[in-house]
Amino acid sequence: MRRGLSCLGLLLLAACSSGSEDVIAAWKKAGHTPGEFKDVGEKLPGGKCVAGRVAGLDATVCDFSEAEQARKAEDAGWELVGSAVGSSVVSGKVLLVVADSRKEDPSGRRINDVIRTFQQTTR
Repeated sequence: MRRGLSCLGLLLLAACSSGSEDVIAAWKKAGHTPGEFKDVGEKLPGGKCVAGRVAGLDATVCDFSEAEQARKAEDAGWELVGSAVGSSVVSGKVLLVVADSRKEDPSGRRINDVIRTFQQTTR
């Protein structure tokens, strides 16, 4: 009985985790060293967003209630990239905006690795 309750608790906890939490955990596991991500509210319309740094890059990850909302917010994500090298990428109900505002990734390899990990996590 006790083991069954423990498993149930783990299932409920997993079901409650957000896409952004899963992505940050995946970045850690992949060795990308994410810094502290802070709640930035609805930085992109309709999303619940967190922002911070990962692998020396600025990153914003937003969870949406529907995939269509995330796709609609993708263009607004490009505005966050601004004049920096970066990307606005949607996968399911999660949107990632990543930018190299400090020009630390001239080859773009870190950006690609961060995006690839994001996409593998949010499929």
